[in-house]
Amino acid sequence: MLRDYLKIYESDRLVEQSLLRLHNRGQEDVTEWHIVGANGEHKGSVVLFDKLSNRRSYRVSYRITQTDL
Repeated sequence: MLRDYLKIYESDRLVEQSLLRLHNRGQEDVTEWHIVGANGEHKGSVVLFDKLSNRRSYRVSYRITQTDL
């Protein structure tokens, strides 16, 4: 599903680098992936900011940032 919103080739892979859980009012998760090409070169990164609702147990907002090298 995440790949639908990114400008990457089908042969590119997403390799998870880090997951940060912020226990603030919004219960936000920040996940970072590196974009790796078919021949192993680092092509960029993707960061997903995922905020959880305080009153309900579902996600209320997403923000995806793609950075190319």
